Amino acid sequence: MSKRIILLTIVSGLIIVAIAVGVGLYTYTNIQNGNSYENAEKEMNRYMTMNDWYTFQIHNMEQSVLSFYTNEDRSVIGLAEIDVETGNLGSVTKQTEPNQPFDFVTLQVENKEYIGVHLKERPEDVVYLRLNGDDGSKDFPVNDPEIESYTMTYVIETTKRPDGVWSLETLNANKQVIHSSELTE
Repeated sequence: MSKRIILLTIVSGLIIVAIAVGVGLYTYTNIQNGNSYENAEKEMNRYMTMNDWYTFQIHNMEQSVLSFYTNEDRSVIGLAEIDVETGNLGSVTKQTEPNQPFDFVTLQVENKEYIGVHLKERPEDVVYLRLNGDDGSKDFPVNDPEIESYTMTYVIETTKRPDGVWSLETLNANKQVIHSSELTE
């Protein structure tokens, strides 16, 4: 064999090895990320079980797992967030108010804020939630009026609200306010 063929064979082999190592590292990283979420969800479930909480919803967020939960008699609602990378857990709870059309609880994590909303009165009529403040408002679609099923819980993810007066409103399909509550903790 000529030197050129041997050199070409060696270079081709090195390229194949480099590609295989790259694919292996990419796959390993994706599996580890998947396991991180899986491990965080298991830890969240363990936390919920240990404290006799019942999960309304669980969400895989950008770098965390978020759980919106309640106790057995639904007199308390809460939000818990576990960081996928560090395993740090933060949570907040709030007593529910029996005569309110909806209950909410807020959890602030760094520059994000999560607002868990539990609709109690006519949840089938609520199509949107509106976060309304001094410097603007934002609507969040909750239920599709074309579909017979509806949700009774919803988690809003937003950036941390600036100081000021804020309210949370439930809206019907025509975006008319059904109920409103000042957003204070």
